[in-house]
Amino acid sequence: MKAVRSYWFGRKRLGIGYGPRTWQGWVTVLVYGVLMASVPKVTATGHPAFYVGGMVGITLAFLAVFLWKLDTSK
Repeated sequence: MKAVRSYWFGRKRLGIGYGPRTWQGWVTVLVYGVLMASVPKVTATGHPAFYVGGMVGITLAFLAVFLWKLDTSK
């Protein structure tokens, strides 16, 4: 028996690009936004490399989840 795969992100119905389809996708986007907004507060007294590294790391983690849960059919 084949497992049913659920997709959190897919093509937009109107417009160009991809967006969240399920509540899990919206939560992922919300968590990404909160983490990105918190990086300047956490790294305020540190070296700028920590700021850039934090932003890049969070973005790469988001992109990994996005691509893993993206519906590429159609």
